[in-house]
Amino acid sequence: MKNSLLHVQALVDPHPMTIEGKIYWRCATDSIWEGRLAATRWLIGFVGIKRDDKGNPAVYGGGRKGVCHSDVRIDDFDGGKLLNHLTKEGRLLADVWKGCTQASSHATNASNHPPVSENVLTEALTIIIDHLQNTIYQKAGKEVRAYVLEPVPTQ
Repeated sequence: MKNSLLHVQALVDPHPMTIEGKIYWRCATDSIWEGRLAATRWLIGFVGIKRDDKGNPAVYGGGRKGVCHSDVRIDDFDGGKLLNHLTKEGRLLADVWKGCTQASSHATNASNHPPVSENVLTEALTIIIDHLQNTIYQKAGKEVRAYVLEPVPTQ
């Protein structure tokens, strides 16, 4: 979490560790990582990027006819615009989309899929956050980072 997009640092210090504590924290951190991969892949699809069968960046279909109708894309929202898949950012996101897929739901050896390291995910998420800010959040008059960090209202 050193490179947090929200510019916050989250620390967990589970010491002293028993064997049960080590197992617990391993399961907890693996779950967090898997969730991060799934969320990153969904966000990449949300801005309209995927990787085709030939390894090239392509437009993600979203909820269009013939594709999973439960998905939405950024262009379904006021001010939303797909990220251009033909740019270097589109290429990076397409590779991360594929890497997240193969590292998680279709797990393969790490050497057989595009990288999904902390630095690569941070770079991909920065592209997405900037795109969200420059499209739907700008249209709504909001700052995405401030909006995400707003306290949740209590009743």
